[in-house]
Amino acid sequence: MSQSAPAVRPVTEVQRKLRGAADEQLAQVVALVDAMPDRGAADALIAPLRARLAAIEPMRPMSITRLLFRPLNPVITPGPRWRPGIPAVPRTALSVIGHAVVGQLGPVAASVQARIAGRDGKEHAVANQIGASLWPLAATVLARLPIPAEWGSATGLPEAYYAEIRANIAAVLHQAVPLVQRIRDAGVSDPTPVVNDILQATQAAHPGGFGIVLAILLADGTTAGPALLSALALPGAQVDPAVSLTLDRAQHVLTAVLPTVGLAAASFQTTQVAALLDAIEVPGARPGLRAHAQRVREMANEACQSRLAQALEQDFLPKLTAADNVLDDAAVANLEKDARGLRRLAMAGRRFGAAAPYDKLLGRTAAGMCASVSNTLTRMERLRLAELLVGTDAALRLPAA
Repeated sequence: MSQSAPAVRPVTEVQRKLRGAADEQLAQVVALVDAMPDRGAADALIAPLRARLAAIEPMRPMSITRLLFRPLNPVITPGPRWRPGIPAVPRTALSVIGHAVVGQLGPVAASVQARIAGRDGKEHAVANQIGASLWPLAATVLARLPIPAEWGSATGLPEAYYAEIRANIAAVLHQAVPLVQRIRDAGVSDPTPVVNDILQATQAAHPGGFGIVLAILLADGTTAGPALLSALALPGAQVDPAVSLTLDRAQHVLTAVLPTVGLAAASFQTTQVAALLDAIEVPGARPGLRAHAQRVREMANEACQSRLAQALEQDFLPKLTAADNVLDDAAVANLEKDARGLRRLAMAGRRFGAAAPYDKLLGRTAAGMCASVSNTLTRMERLRLAELLVGTDAALRLPAA
């Protein structure tokens, strides 16, 4: 007689199923984990999916610890992957350090708790406003914070690593207000002056934390170029580790995140990676970094084409061939939204290589759609979709059924 299956599935099996879950399903799981008073092992379930969660931004309650470390989000790394000397912070250290810092904030912590009660973490403007009253004080507290008694048991890290991790967090928190100001002002002004000020102030006051602050700036497409140019111009600045770490993160996004997120998130992530690669190809960057960037560019081109083909074959085309006799206005609007998303993803992908593969994928879809007879879409609706996919001029040249 065969042995019955265990009642509890291994964590890896559950994680495999979560990787294949839709965004809405994943958001429900995260909400359940967030609601647990003691997350414990449940937190490990979503650990491999954090990059995807950052891309889709599900609703998550704003907590004081999450708010405290918000400026560090681009450089938080899983505990087992953290090593001394890299410009990152191990996630396993955040809970114990956050608890110790909040315990030293007194009335400020109570005030912040009251202001964030019932708030969603996606309320970025509110989070940045409240955080601006928290981060400078937290940086000062952290600078004199002794090693917490539970450090070893809570983090799994030797006590010898505490000073480096504390210094990195403090360097970021000291510059957190201008860092989020840079995010708020992105697209409406030239970020170069504030980027220069951030890096120069960090090198002067927290030289050991220069790399982690630079890595945060490199992770944002609006500041990657100015940050790298500014860093390369600063004598003695440690640039390479931050660039290498950011490129490694970009590779993870391309291979693990891009295939699993929706079109809007995929386009955003692709554009961010393209901006980073463009920045690294400046003449002042070292040959090794440029070679690394070129390898990532080739990977990005393949990943973007694959994601575009996936979206066409698994989502857009099935909707076009739906069995319903008539598509209502909402369904047609949804198709138009998808067509815009496909075009944006293709335009972002063009930045990695030749335009022809992207034009071919979209052009073939548009031509087939216009040449076929559809029971669900009028000729004008098909022409409109083709226009959104390939542009007005190209759509007008397509043969009609």
